[in-house]
Amino acid sequence: MAYQSEAYDFSLFEERNAAPVLDPQIEEQPQRRDKVVELPERQPQGEPKKQPKHSPFKRIAGALCFSLLFLTGITAVYSEVQLTELTEKMNEMQGDLSEAQSLEIQLNMQAAQRMSDAQVEDYAVQQLGMGKLAGSQVVYMHVARQDKGTVVQEIAEASWLDKLLETLRGWLAR
Repeated sequence: MAYQSEAYDFSLFEERNAAPVLDPQIEEQPQRRDKVVELPERQPQGEPKKQPKHSPFKRIAGALCFSLLFLTGITAVYSEVQLTELTEKMNEMQGDLSEAQSLEIQLNMQAAQRMSDAQVEDYAVQQLGMGKLAGSQVVYMHVARQDKGTVVQEIAEASWLDKLLETLRGWLAR
């Protein structure tokens, strides 16, 4: 911007009372009165407009609708809070479960290391004085007689089913 007069249009700040500059090439157009729209007359402002009466039924219905929407919103927020709490508990329990499973694996490995066959055999020999089985330690027993049972109390009379079963056992035992 070289000069201030070039940057701004000072014609906007000229006085309004000054006579308009007429261009001889522009002819003055006659004003058209045929397109003028007349506005209706205003009512006097002294009288306030009457407010329509609302019936009590509409007020009660509106209050019930608002209450229903409010309770629905509260219920949705409460259920989200419960869902968040249960998710946190579930994540905590899953962490506890994974820790317990890890501990179980560690304890099983330690028990397997302590209870190897060689360690059990060494403990039995050194601490308990045990040894491997020798042929002189084996005792065989021969039973020549068959075992017999003695009935202590007799049943007065057996049923026909018991008699049939007893007969079948006798035939199969031969």
